[in-house]
Amino acid sequence: MPAVLAPLAVGAALGIGAERIAVQARPATTVRLLPVLSALCALTLLSSATAVALTLIHHRPGTTSVAVAAILLTAALCATAGGLRHLWHVRQNLCAATRFCRSLPRTEGYLLARSPVADAYSVPGRGGGIVVTTAMKSALTEGELTVLLAHEHAHLRHHHSRWIQIAETAAALHPLLRPVPDVVRRAAERWADEEAAAGGRRAAAQAVAAAAVARSRSLEAHSSTTLSVAGGDVVERVHALVDPPRLPWARTVAATLIVAIALVSFSALRTTDIVQDVLLPEHETPHLVLQR
Repeated sequence: MPAVLAPLAVGAALGIGAERIAVQARPATTVRLLPVLSALCALTLLSSATAVALTLIHHRPGTTSVAVAAILLTAALCATAGGLRHLWHVRQNLCAATRFCRSLPRTEGYLLARSPVADAYSVPGRGGGIVVTTAMKSALTEGELTVLLAHEHAHLRHHHSRWIQIAETAAALHPLLRPVPDVVRRAAERWADEEAAAGGRRAAAQAVAAAAVARSRSLEAHSSTTLSVAGGDVVERVHALVDPPRLPWARTVAATLIVAIALVSFSALRTTDIVQDVLLPEHETPHLVLQR
């Protein structure tokens, strides 16, 4: 049972405390460690459910045990199917974005897309790049555009999309982790902001605000939704650039996350031992023997 309780407890703690962790930790710590811990929790939970089910069937055969085992295995299979479905959608979207990038003209280190919507984003992968719409380019000054491009380059350089997808896949496998991906996504934006602020924090803050205003104005038909969803994040990002938060507990938070990763890793190893003991007890010999 401890093998099952550990990923559940850590997953619940992550789901509840992810926002607090992001406030106390550096953005890079949040982006890297939260997805790793989330993935370990999700995979350990699935393997633990499978181990408990196999143990019940093997050591306690009976109607109740078989029913509980069936529920656990069904839940594990459904979660696995959800994770695989998410990965399939991610791959489809990435392929579509890559094809779109290849159709765009490249100018001054980025891809220019004709669109009345002011937007800019990065597409990872060999065929990707940084996409800036004509509306966004015309709305920003040269200096603001430089900051925007530095921001998107940071996303590509540090593989932010990969970390976000790890967190999203873990959340698809482990329901208690659903708040984590959004926290990781916002931390990735903060990290990219810090990278783009090398030329000046106030200039970076002005560029972030200008890009947000341009996007909102270009989406007048949906302005209320856009401001309610993204406005608060932009304000937080601008405030963090103008007045960087003090992080006295940053190292403590990072150390705590590393300890949690070690705890869940130990739980995963324990689960592996349980499955091995059930499927191949030490007093039995394997059915397949490799000989030279």
